[in-house]
Amino acid sequence: MIILTPRLDAVASFVSGDRLIDVGTDHAFLPVYLLNTGKIKYAWATDINKGPLKKASETIYLSDCSDKCETILTDGLDGLDELDCTDISIAGMGGILITEILERSELAKKANLVLQPMTHPHLLRKFLYDNGFSIVGEGLAKEDRRIYQVINAKYTGIAEEYSDYELYLGKKNIENKDPELFKQFCEKVHRELDIKFKGTKDPNLGIILNEIERIINQL
Repeated sequence: MIILTPRLDAVASFVSGDRLIDVGTDHAFLPVYLLNTGKIKYAWATDINKGPLKKASETIYLSDCSDKCETILTDGLDGLDELDCTDISIAGMGGILITEILERSELAKKANLVLQPMTHPHLLRKFLYDNGFSIVGEGLAKEDRRIYQVINAKYTGIAEEYSDYELYLGKKNIENKDPELFKQFCEKVHRELDIKFKGTKDPNLGIILNEIERIINQL
């Protein structure tokens, strides 16, 4: 039985339907776990490279999921617009790469999106808000001293307003406020932005830092 890491467990918690495309699947741990626990009925595990797909196929076979999980060699969501999926997960990639994958896909506008950016989460949020995707849920997961962000989004066709500090912290994270982990997360983001601010003296970064400080002081 596959046991997910805290990062992937957080991703799994936002899957709401029963037919998942897992982009950049690597070992296919996420789709196999969801299949074995009965949370989904079918999955497509995709990757741009043959090596990870071979590992995914082994996981699928050893977990007795061959009749419920198909592997596909493709770049992101390219060529998958006809698949009848309910959810799309993209985890473990940079935020900019995730935006490029979503930008090319019509299917992304029809499914529940579960996104876990490793870098540039603020740019991913900006893309979502500017392009008619509503962020309906967010979560944090701590693993090996690192805090990961998970973003749950759905297409509405309506661009949404946001503040710059919300791009870094996440509107839903601010609302949810898991007190201890959220504080650690805010302090981490503040440290990273403070380093940038000292190097650039960008006044906008100064405003963002002040807003994050205000939130930290309220926790």
